[in-house]
Amino acid sequence: MKYKNMDELRKELDLLDNDLIKLVSKRFKFIEEAAIIKDDVSKIRDNDRIENIIKRLRALAKDNDISPDIVEKLWRFIIELSIELETEIFNKK
Repeated sequence: MKYKNMDELRKELDLLDNDLIKLVSKRFKFIEEAAIIKDDVSKIRDNDRIENIIKRLRALAKDNDISPDIVEKLWRFIIELSIELETEIFNKK
């Protein structure tokens, strides 16, 4: 066992969460840029692109020993949040 107790484990999880927040923030900044670049609201949801992302990430999940189903659920949620944000920003232009 790598950790002696839950406090040690939670400390590591907290540090990882800090890093994840920075990455999520960076990802959503790209989404904000996409909303500015796109010239038509109908271009926000690109189903082919979404399915390509999911396919790529499912393969990456397998390579990294995490359930592809979990990764797919997580990314579909992230994608939907991204679409909501992008639509909101697009409509304010």
